[in-house]
Amino acid sequence: MAAAALVSFISSGACAATIYVDDSVSVSGDGKSWGAAFATIQEGIDAALEGDVVIVAQAIYVENVRFKGRNITLTSTAPLDLTVISKTVIDGNQAGTAVTFAGTENPTCLLTGFTIRNGKAEIGGGVSVPSYGNPTYATIRHNVITDNSADFGGGVSRCEGVIRNNVILSNSAAKYGGGLHSCDGVIEDNSIALNAAAWGGGGLAFCAGEIRGNKIFSNSCESDGGGLYWCEGAIRDNTIKGNSAWDGGGLYNCDGPVLGNTIIENSVMSGGGGLCGCDGLIANNTISDNSSAHNGGGLISCYGTIRNNVIANNTCEWRGGGLSNCEGPILTNVIAGNSTTGQGADAGQGAGLFGCPGAIRSNLIAGNSSSASGGGLCWCEGEISNNTVVHNFAGYSGGGLDNCTGAVANCIVWANTAPGDAQLRTSSVPTYSCIQDWTGGGDGNITSDPRFVDSNGPDDNWTTYEDNDYHLLSDSPCIDAGTNSVLNPPGLDVDGNLRIARWKYPIVAYVDVGAYEFNSSRFALTEFGFTDWPPPGGRYLVWNSQPNDTYAVWSCYTLTGEWYKAGTVASGGETTSFTATGLLPWNWRSLFYRVEME
Repeated sequence: MAAAALVSFISSGACAATIYVDDSVSVSGDGKSWGAAFATIQEGIDAALEGDVVIVAQAIYVENVRFKGRNITLTSTAPLDLTVISKTVIDGNQAGTAVTFAGTENPTCLLTGFTIRNGKAEIGGGVSVPSYGNPTYATIRHNVITDNSADFGGGVSRCEGVIRNNVILSNSAAKYGGGLHSCDGVIEDNSIALNAAAWGGGGLAFCAGEIRGNKIFSNSCESDGGGLYWCEGAIRDNTIKGNSAWDGGGLYNCDGPVLGNTIIENSVMSGGGGLCGCDGLIANNTISDNSSAHNGGGLISCYGTIRNNVIANNTCEWRGGGLSNCEGPILTNVIAGNSTTGQGADAGQGAGLFGCPGAIRSNLIAGNSSSASGGGLCWCEGEISNNTVVHNFAGYSGGGLDNCTGAVANCIVWANTAPGDAQLRTSSVPTYSCIQDWTGGGDGNITSDPRFVDSNGPDDNWTTYEDNDYHLLSDSPCIDAGTNSVLNPPGLDVDGNLRIARWKYPIVAYVDVGAYEFNSSRFALTEFGFTDWPPPGGRYLVWNSQPNDTYAVWSCYTLTGEWYKAGTVASGGETTSFTATGLLPWNWRSLFYRVEME
C-alpha cells in the first residue's frame, strides 16, 4: 500500500505544471514562463489543472480570487520569507471575500505565502467559501490575513482543512469570529491577534477542530469570548493572552479539553477573566494575572474537572478571585495569590475559591487575599479534603475558610489571618485536620505546627508565596494522620505523587494531612517485559500503586490510533502488575500501553 501511494505521488508530481503570474507584464501571456506570465492571479488559477503550481511574483493584486474547486498550489515566490509575503498581496478592495474556495477542495489544495487583506463579505472577509457552499478542506499556511471584515469570520470562515503558521491580524466581525469562524480542522501554530467581534469570539468562534500551539492575544469582543468562543475541540498548548470581553476574556463556553495552555492577562467587565462556562477537562494550564470587574478573576461557571493547574494572581471585585461557581471536581491545583477587592455587601468574598460545590481535593490554596471574607475558600458546599490552606487573608473574617458547609477532612489550615475567625468561620466541623489554634472539636484534629519545609521561602518572606515550600518535614505530625474514609479512590497529591505512602512503623497505610504526601512516588510504570522469549507470549507491566484503587490498562497499535481496553486490575498494594497474553506473532512488537486510575 505504501509503495502504491508513493508511485501515485511521484506520478502526480511528474505531470504537474508550473504556471507563472506577474503583475508587471504589460500583456498576459500563456503563463508557462516569467516572460510569458499571466498578469492576474485569477488567470493563473483558471489555467491550472489538478496538482499544478501557480507561483505569483511580488506585487499588489487588487482582485477577488476564486479557486473554483481546483486542487492546486497557489504560492508566492518564497512562502517562508516574511518580506516576500508582505510584498505579495491579494487585496479584496472591499468588493467581496479576498480568496474564495468552492467547498470541494481537498487537503492537497494549498494557499501559501500571501498577505490577504481588505476583503469584505457577509461570511469570511479574508478567506472563505460562498455562504451556499460546503466548507473547504484546503490547506492554508504561511499567510498574513489582515484588515478584512465580515459579519461572520472577519479573517477566515468555513475552512476545515489545516490552518497553520499564519498571522491572522486586525480583522473584524460584526457578529461572530473576528479572526476565524467555523473552521473545524486543525488550527496550529498561528498568531491570532488584535481581531475584534461584536457578538462572540474576538479571536475564534465556533471552531470545533483541535486548536494547538497558537498565540491568541489582544483580541476583543463586545460580548463574550475575547479569545475563543464556543470552540469545542481540544484546545492545547496555546498562549491566550491579553484578550478582553464582557464575559470570558480568554475562553467562553469552550467545552472540549483545555490542556497545557498559558492563559494570562485577559480581562472582562463581568465574569471569567480567564475562562467562563468551559465544561470539559481543564488540566495542566497556567491561568494567571487575569481580571474581572465582577466575579471569577480566573475561572467562572466551569463545570468539568479542573486538575493540575496553576491558578495564580487573578483578581476580581466581587466573588472568586481564582475560581467562582465551578461545580466539577477541583483536584491537585495550585491556587495562589488571587484576590478580591470589592467593598460593601456581598463583595470581596472567596479570594481563592467561591461557591464551588464539587469535591475540592489535594490543592495548595496559599497567599490569597480577600477584602471581606473567605481568604482561601468561601461558600464551598462540597467535600474539602487534603488541601493545604495557608497564608491566606480576609479583611473581615474567615482567613482560611468561610461558610464552607461540605465535609472538611485531612486539611492543613494554618497561618491564615483575619480580624475574626482567622482559620475557619461558620463552616463544617473539620476532622483529621491540622488547624492552628483550633478548639472547635471534631475527630482526629491536631493543633501542632505542621512542620513545613520552608513556609517563608529563601527570601524569608511568607507573602511571596511563589518560593514558599509547603512540603512536610520528616517529623511533621501530619504524616499518616489523615483518614482514608474520604478517599474514593485515593488519587494523587498536588505533585502528582501517589496519595498514600507507607512511612511510620509498624507499617500503616494512612493518607497524610494536607496537599503533599510525604516520601511518596509518582504514579508511573516501573517494569515492562515479556513472560516468554522469543515471542509470542505474555507481556507484563508493573507500576507504582496505592491501596483500594482500580486501574484500567489500554493498548494501541500506534500512538495516534484507537485505544482498546486490555483489562481492569485491582491494586496489589505498593505495586500492581498486569500481564497481556495471547499476542499474535505479527503484533508482539507493535503495541503501546497506558495505565489509568479508574
